[in-house]
Amino acid sequence: MKTPQTSKLFERRCDPESGVPYYVLTAKACEYQQGFYFMNNSMTNDGRYLWFYATENPIYDGVNKQLGYVDFETDEIVICHDTFFDFASPFIDDETGDIYYAFKNGIFKRSPGKNEKAKLLCKPKLEGFVSKLATHLTMTSDKKHFFIDARVGNRRFVQGLVNIETGDFEKWAESSHNTNHGQINPHDDTLALCAYDLLTDTETGETLRIPKDENGTYERLWLISKNGGRKMIPAMHNYATHEWWAGDGKKFYYCCDNYGIYGIDLATGKDITILEGVDPWHCHSTNDDKLFVYDEKKLERYGRWYRGCPAAVNLFNRETGKSVKIVTEMPENGHTPDNPNNYHIDPHPRFCCNEKYIVFTTTELGSVDLAVAVVDEVVPFVK
Repeated sequence: MKTPQTSKLFERRCDPESGVPYYVLTAKACEYQQGFYFMNNSMTNDGRYLWFYATENPIYDGVNKQLGYVDFETDEIVICHDTFFDFASPFIDDETGDIYYAFKNGIFKRSPGKNEKAKLLCKPKLEGFVSKLATHLTMTSDKKHFFIDARVGNRRFVQGLVNIETGDFEKWAESSHNTNHGQINPHDDTLALCAYDLLTDTETGETLRIPKDENGTYERLWLISKNGGRKMIPAMHNYATHEWWAGDGKKFYYCCDNYGIYGIDLATGKDITILEGVDPWHCHSTNDDKLFVYDEKKLERYGRWYRGCPAAVNLFNRETGKSVKIVTEMPENGHTPDNPNNYHIDPHPRFCCNEKYIVFTTTELGSVDLAVAVVDEVVPFVK
């Protein structure tokens, strides 16, 4: 079986400043070939299938957006034209390679194979018009339920479990502010992590920012429990973005713009400092909490963020305290604050395939491409 290092589909690159090698999927089956959002794995544990977002003709985010995969057994790309998904919902079974995703008001499944077709598994039984079913699907340990964070109507946001076979919905909690980025704890099927995010009122068109409570505490981070509990977790520096569970489920981590990477221990309630003095955008960690990969916005040219802005991807070794840039700077390729990219093309790096690889999106070749770094080839730079 091929690997990113040996596949004819990938080209080996080296960052010109750091010297770190990585591999770009230069064989093009469609115009945009992107890595998944950092929250969800995209590769099977045996290394055979690597799923990605595939866009034939990029116009506006969500348009012509399908799924594709690299089959390293046959060393070919397969675009699944029968797949269409909402938000960043796709979830793969890392043993079988089957992929699940939300679209409109249904949950679908697609198995690898040129002759396979997407199948509707269920329509979750929610009352009201569902405009969004799930931000990111995450599965319970019994593989029978998905945690969802649905938007029902204009200002109802409900969280809970959906039975994959029947569509029965077990409601855990509800809120009136946009609650998304839901993800069930990897070792506790009764606990989930969610986030308050920007809310656009569909009736008035008003955009509401993430609120603060009566004490001025920024209400980004929320723990949602099966018994209906909702607990807001204060963040370091009173600010947080882009959160994820630690591998052991006993902690979660989050990025804090302009400050660093932090976390919280659920048992003690104590804050955890991972790395300070950096400006992280999205981040992911190994199960042993040793390695952290994160991207960062490069805003020197225009002084503000826009979709498609220059970006870097970094690896940090918590044991040695050393960091290295896997990609020093991805170009904006003509995009500016007044002419942003319409697609969500942030790098979104994540460990995959039992932490053998780091998968991310790159723009260095003038297009939007899938890239893979080999952990064993990057770690020597941070020893």
